[in-house]
Amino acid sequence: MKILIVINDIDFFISHRLPIALELCSKGHEVHIAADRIPDQEISKIVFHYFQILRASKGGLNNFRSMIQLQKIIKEVSPDIVHNVTLKPIVFSSLLLIFNTKIKVVNAVSGLGFLYTNNRFSASRALIETLLRVIINLKAPFFIFQNKEDLREFKKLGLKKEYSIIKGSGVNQKEFPYTRAKQQEKLNITFTGRILKDKGILELIEAVNLLPEQTKSKVILNIYGKIDVENPAYISEDELSKFLKPEFIIWHGFTRDIKKVLTDVDIYCLPSYREGLPKSTIEAMAFGRPILTTNAPGCDDTVKEGVNGFKVDIGNAHELSKKLQFLIEDEELRIKMGKNSRILFEKKFTLEKVIKQTFEVYDTVLQN
Repeated sequence: MKILIVINDIDFFISHRLPIALELCSKGHEVHIAADRIPDQEISKIVFHYFQILRASKGGLNNFRSMIQLQKIIKEVSPDIVHNVTLKPIVFSSLLLIFNTKIKVVNAVSGLGFLYTNNRFSASRALIETLLRVIINLKAPFFIFQNKEDLREFKKLGLKKEYSIIKGSGVNQKEFPYTRAKQQEKLNITFTGRILKDKGILELIEAVNLLPEQTKSKVILNIYGKIDVENPAYISEDELSKFLKPEFIIWHGFTRDIKKVLTDVDIYCLPSYREGLPKSTIEAMAFGRPILTTNAPGCDDTVKEGVNGFKVDIGNAHELSKKLQFLIEDEELRIKMGKNSRILFEKKFTLEKVIKQTFEVYDTVLQN
């Protein structure tokens, strides 16, 4: 099989989709990646193709240029399957192949992002939904969703069949083993992810500031992630720096050594407004950490309330602070919930399960 994976962010491919591509290569399949840039390091057996795709661009000329470049790549590769990841590649590639019956299309919706958070509506969202309706009705590609809420949105657009739910992009259970949190001078509350308002960063900072003074002296909030200026919900470095406090609220920037970060975590917190299914949380669950998150789509799937963590209402810093304090003051509960996180991870979110389910999708579309 020859497969072309189309994605708008090469870093996202490497962090979330590379294991699937490597597994395809190990099975003897030919794997091509079309993305916004070529990675710095060569990755054995995978062929990379550059095309200009800007996540934040709404300009017709830029998008038209992207589609022309992508069309050339598709023609050159002549794949059996085109696997599109995220909304813009889904729209571009599916439109280019709308009347092509030879090449099969798999569209992976890894979250609906900024346009669908907080019930936002705009001309851009209306246009995307119109194009998706056309694609669903004329092309009928196979869709992969990470949560039921995203699937529900696509059913409103006319999707009736040819879909599957695969819970996230998977985490390798051997590379992310269960470990007890280290005993440290201060309890470590950690967030990992892009520095966006929609990730709930500001509510998390407010929540730790709302803790009683005697509790504040016992904890430290460590924030890891990059400033993502292409996302309209980004927080600038200048804005973020106003909230930082030495030895209490610390931003470390982007890290590639997430395993080292998670070994030092006592409580993992992602109070996001909406996700596909957050890999960052799954990684923390694999290490055996209690999880604090929201009842938002995607986040909701990672926590069994009171079993491996707590869920709070979106944007509710006061509720988040209370749950934080509850976990801070109860070490036995943190350990118990951490063990339950590992159990839930092994049951639902391992890389092995995700790869198996993805390969089953490929088999299905090739047989149709």
